[in-house]
Amino acid sequence: MPPPPVFLHQLITQLRRRGLLLGIDDVDALRQALAAGFGWSSEGSLLNVCLALWAKSPSEAAIIRACFARVDAPVWTAPEAGRPNPRRVAVIDRPVAGDEPSPAAGDAADIAAADPPAATPAADPVPVTRQIRGSTAMPPATGRHDATLITDQQYPLTARQIAQAWRGLRRPRRGGPATELDVAGTLNRYALTGVPTPPVLVQRRRNSARLLLLIDRQGSMTPFHHYVDHCLRAVVSSARLDAITIAYFHNTAGYSADKRLIATMADPFDPSVDPILPGIAALAEGRLYDDDALTRPRWLSSVLGSLHAETGVVVISDAGAARGRLITERLVDTVALLKAAKREGRLLAWLNPMPSRSWHGTTAGQLARHVPMYGLTREGMYRAVDALRGRPVGLERPL
Repeated sequence: MPPPPVFLHQLITQLRRRGLLLGIDDVDALRQALAAGFGWSSEGSLLNVCLALWAKSPSEAAIIRACFARVDAPVWTAPEAGRPNPRRVAVIDRPVAGDEPSPAAGDAADIAAADPPAATPAADPVPVTRQIRGSTAMPPATGRHDATLITDQQYPLTARQIAQAWRGLRRPRRGGPATELDVAGTLNRYALTGVPTPPVLVQRRRNSARLLLLIDRQGSMTPFHHYVDHCLRAVVSSARLDAITIAYFHNTAGYSADKRLIATMADPFDPSVDPILPGIAALAEGRLYDDDALTRPRWLSSVLGSLHAETGVVVISDAGAARGRLITERLVDTVALLKAAKREGRLLAWLNPMPSRSWHGTTAGQLARHVPMYGLTREGMYRAVDALRGRPVGLERPL
């Protein structure tokens, strides 16, 4: 089997760098499609075949278009109707910087033998795209503007990667009408009665996992708004959870009445609140918002009161790490919020968009001693899902 073309290897490499993990099966599917006759009419036809085989969403289709325009793919041109040799397809490679296009001697002899000069009219010259020195390869001009090559945003994680991480949050339970065949029960009934009986049906299993997302908004979280919204869209649309509730707050959902306990600490310069941690009560008079603009307030007690007891809680906030601050009052208020969220045995996890190396010496560093805190990365999401599934997490001083 001959090796794949160079441009295809470049295209696969570009796509894998952007999160589309294509493998041998995907390349073989493209080979079979080309062998069946698809994608030979034009360069756009070849691109459409790649989109049909590899793109699973509009965002992935935009990534494939962008990567296809960056590689040195051959220009496929089919002769127009009425020209000699309609079966011949000319394939013209784009020259790289500094090289001049020159036809191969064998091809020229073949064309001359097939079409004598005396009987063949002069063909129109085929335009060749040349690459300007010092610039990247550009696709041939089509007269149309493809906005997806410019405005499509690239995030650290794709929607597929985010969905794959959160699909691991599962609590399968049977519910609804009995529509699933119980093979063992049917065989047992037949063995006991000895006569043919109707099959035994049971309720279908479904994922009963529920999630509450508490999102910190504005302030130091402003640079992460688009990335957080991208993560929320992927979780809501593809995580396959039973119910998802989203609420927003700014810095903290409310102010604890137990901040007076700070004055009772033996060392007022101690950044931790371990001596007064048991005395901090759960936040009762907090306020959340239903929209990301923080214009539709809602009481914290009403949000938590409408949740199921097994609903997992995830907080997305930098917790002061973006500005490198350690504010004891904010630490007490956040601990009170987390205690309110952990009522009725709810499991909790914290996702921080700032890297873990920036947590030291900030409010986030202290909160990481009390709650499972991870980065807003692929590994961090998997570990947060494990924490919400009840797996033990080593914490220095859990709440």
